[in-house]
Amino acid sequence: MKLNTGLIAALAGCAAAARPSAEVYIVPNNDASSPPAVAPGLARLLFLQRLSSNGQGLTQHDIPSSVDAANAISFLGRFGKPTPSLFSVGESNQPSQLVLMLDRMSDSHMDQLRKTLGTSPSFKITDPPADDAHKNLMALDFLSRPGVADGNQCSIQQIANPMEDCWDGKSSAVARYSVNEDPETIKDVAKQIKQLVQLAKSGDLETTIIALPSSASASQWADEQQELRRRQAEQVMSVIAKPEAAPQTTSPPAPGTVMFAPKTRIAACYETLSACNEATRNCTGHGTCKDKYASGDGTKAAASCFACHCQATREEGKGVKHWGGSSCAKQDVSVPFWLFAGFTLAMVVILSMAIGLLYSVGEEKLPGVIGAGVSRNK
Repeated sequence: MKLNTGLIAALAGCAAAARPSAEVYIVPNNDASSPPAVAPGLARLLFLQRLSSNGQGLTQHDIPSSVDAANAISFLGRFGKPTPSLFSVGESNQPSQLVLMLDRMSDSHMDQLRKTLGTSPSFKITDPPADDAHKNLMALDFLSRPGVADGNQCSIQQIANPMEDCWDGKSSAVARYSVNEDPETIKDVAKQIKQLVQLAKSGDLETTIIALPSSASASQWADEQQELRRRQAEQVMSVIAKPEAAPQTTSPPAPGTVMFAPKTRIAACYETLSACNEATRNCTGHGTCKDKYASGDGTKAAASCFACHCQATREEGKGVKHWGGSSCAKQDVSVPFWLFAGFTLAMVVILSMAIGLLYSVGEEKLPGVIGAGVSRNK
């Protein structure tokens, strides 16, 4: 009996080891010599972060329950798209995002794609979901987000150009291709890879290629609890509701805790402290909600206006960071900017005055005494 149990365990281990993993390539390549392996839920979180528009970021409700929040934030910081700066206008200075999903791939297809791209994957997805789950990921997650274009009816040549009609003027696009049905898809990717690299270097387009092998796994991209939390987070929250009788926690997050930017539009004022904390996710962990109209002696004004008061944070090895914005989600670079601009302006003024002084001195006539003193006596 013990022998049979050990044999079954060994066979199960061999089957798990032989199960193929999905591979994800990000252009520009992060040059990961040893690509990490992540769960499908964490990979889904990264895809959503790359496809999200500015101001429509992720929240902690989107983090899978089986994934540690710190690990998720570290993973997104390494492979996700960068956070826009405080002075960025719209999305004009942010590269467009393209997600290509290649599913139903055999082992030979995976090898061919790896040789075509000429690089190792950025990371791998362990135990990828079955083929049917990819349709739900595309329809329920990718295409349901604002600002994402549906490129399923376009060729790879068309979807690889952000100026094509397939993009419909949007900042992100997704497309899904079945390699098993059309093996020429890999060759089409090979024809466009040079263009995708050039667009990535110029800062116009970043591409995420998801290579999904054929799988009959029972795993899903998102579990039921995560889907429930996502639906609850997307419900519209009323900011004029009466405060509850139960006390609300107002303490800020622990130091070092990073939160995602809220997904809803941030109001200029909130009537209650709890409404401000809930809508701004505790000011994204970079500040506290305070009443603008409150007096210094602690007495309350007739009307309340709770808004985020941003604070500086210190990260080990990176110095002090200042934050701004209505939810303290954007990095404030105004102080370094004005220091640099003020120093440059002062140097220009000093140089201009010095050159003007030298020019005015050179234009002065020499006194007649100098000429008389150096004249020759007769």
